[in-house]
Amino acid sequence: MLRQRIITAVVLALVVIGGILQQDSLWTRILFTLVMLAASRELILLNLKSHPTFAAVGAILFAALFWVSGSVVNALLVSWQSLAGLLLWCLIALALVFYRHHGNWPLLARVAVLAIGLDLLWICAHGLVYLHQVFGGELVLFVLSLVWVADIGAYFSGRAFGRNKLAPSISPGKTREGLIGGLVANLAWIALVYQYSNGWGLPLWQFMLIGVLTSLASVVGDLFVSVMKREAGVKDSGKLLPGHGGMLDRIDSVVAASPVYVSGLILAGQL
Repeated sequence: MLRQRIITAVVLALVVIGGILQQDSLWTRILFTLVMLAASRELILLNLKSHPTFAAVGAILFAALFWVSGSVVNALLVSWQSLAGLLLWCLIALALVFYRHHGNWPLLARVAVLAIGLDLLWICAHGLVYLHQVFGGELVLFVLSLVWVADIGAYFSGRAFGRNKLAPSISPGKTREGLIGGLVANLAWIALVYQYSNGWGLPLWQFMLIGVLTSLASVVGDLFVSVMKREAGVKDSGKLLPGHGGMLDRIDSVVAASPVYVSGLILAGQL
C-alpha cells in the first residue's frame, strides 16, 4: 500500500507541477477541467448516492461549463467569486463547530451540500486559473504548497505529540497538536519562500498573514469533505487514485485554500 501510495503521489506531482509551470495558461485550464470532472462526479455520488451513469453525466456537464467559462475569467468575476467563497468558508467553519453525526440527511440537505460543494469547486479552480494568468505558475504552486506543507507538518507532529482531538465528531485522527505543527511548518516555509520570491509584491507581514490564514482554511476544507464522507458512510471519496482514494481526498484542502488566498491578495490590493 505504501509503495502504491508513493508511486501515485510522484505521478500526480509530475503531472500537476509540469502542467502548472507551463507558461501557456491553456494547460492549466485543461488540468483543472479534468480535476473538476473527477471531483464533481465524486461529490454527486457522495451526496446523492445516485447511479454512476447519472453522476458521470452531471460531472461531464459541470466540467464542460467550467471549460467554457475559463475563456471569460477576469479580475471582477474572480474577485466577487473569491470573496463569496471566503464568506462561505467562514460560515462552514462555524457550522462544523456544531456538527453532530446524523447518518441520514434528508434529500434537501444533501442537495444543498452538493450545490455548495460544486460552487466551491468552481470558485477554487477559477481563482487558481486567474492567479496563473496574472502571476504565473510559481504562485499557484506556492498556494498548493501551503496545503502540502500543512499536511506534512500535521502528520508528523500529530504522530509525535498528538493527544487532544481537533474534531472528534468529524475526523477522530486529527489533533490540535497536529494543527499547530502544520502551522509552524508553514510559517517556516512561508518565510523561506519570501526570501526567494519577495512575496510577489507583498510586504512580509501580509505575505505571512495570508499564508497562515490559507493554511488554517485548508483544515476546514478537509473537515467539510470528511463530513460528507461520514454522512455517506464511506472512508474515501472514491478509488480514482490508488493508495490515496478519490480526487476529493486530494483536493479538499485546496478547495478552501484557493479563495482565501485570492481574497487575501484582493484585500491587500494586489488583484
